[in-house]
Amino acid sequence: MNLTEIKHMIANLVNYRDSDITHTLASRFTLSYSKQLSSFQIRDIENDIIHRYEELETAALALFNMLHNLPETIYNHTHSFKQI
Repeated sequence: MNLTEIKHMIANLVNYRDSDITHTLASRFTLSYSKQLSSFQIRDIENDIIHRYEELETAALALFNMLHNLPETIYNHTHSFKQI
């Protein structure tokens, strides 16, 4: 999946923010939009960590990097929460 496709997918989440939509990618990540938190959420299913992003561009780049196994330092600067 390229960066343009990811941006389009994320933009659609905002367009349908009154719906509960979750995309699962590579059987490892889920992508959703939280209207309550006004943020995009990328959950790493394997490590049970949620990354939250307020900006579409930042979320798209982070997800692209995660999907393509690029260094974590590129996307690890966000708010991440381990599920308890």
